[in-house]
Amino acid sequence: MKTLQQFLAGKPEVTIHTLVKFMNQQLSEIWENVLQENKAELTQMFAEYGDRAYGAYIHKFMAPIGEQINETGYAMRSGFNLSDSFENWGPPEERERCAWYVIKNKDGDPLGTAVLQIYHSHTRFDIPQAPHFFALEETEREAIMNALSFAATRIHGNISSYQAVASDELIEKWEYGTDTGLGDYLKTYSGQTRYGYIDHVLSAWGRNGWELVSITPHNDLLVGFFKRPLIECQLEPAMITD
Repeated sequence: MKTLQQFLAGKPEVTIHTLVKFMNQQLSEIWENVLQENKAELTQMFAEYGDRAYGAYIHKFMAPIGEQINETGYAMRSGFNLSDSFENWGPPEERERCAWYVIKNKDGDPLGTAVLQIYHSHTRFDIPQAPHFFALEETEREAIMNALSFAATRIHGNISSYQAVASDELIEKWEYGTDTGLGDYLKTYSGQTRYGYIDHVLSAWGRNGWELVSITPHNDLLVGFFKRPLIECQLEPAMITD
């Protein structure tokens, strides 16, 4: 595993994108090992304290990444700070949280922001997708939160993939969920107008068995209401919410 100093050797200019590329390389090598090594502890913590378990998990893999950044003369707050994160998007089985880390250069000036995107389940302790970082030029809190409200900022790679769902026997009972972040997938950002972003989030609900019932505007939000059959054998402890 390369150190940041080795990674930066020979690079004439260091930008936030350079550092985020290094952070993603580090993350790809450690996130799953950290998860497996601490799975029993984190599962028990989730059973007792809910989403705090994910904060503890993030802290475990962010500590060595932050140490690399700080040891090389750059500065960032490592670990996990709940107030520097938020989540508005996705079904309870694939809930998306974005946590941000403003990085300062060697002169102490803000260089940019590294955003950790992590999907997690509210129904059990589970990381359904590999976490990763992306870069933002914004460094002020309000500007960061505004940028993250655009799906075009957060969604990367192939957004048109669909996943088949195994059919389950329908019963008479139903459960319901809401998503208050649907409007974010319809916003334009820097001239981008790909409406496939809304397909992306609806497919996430759909592949977990949720059917869209209706969409209702509320203030500046677009709220989606979903339902799915309640399978008795899949009942779990009450859902943990923010």
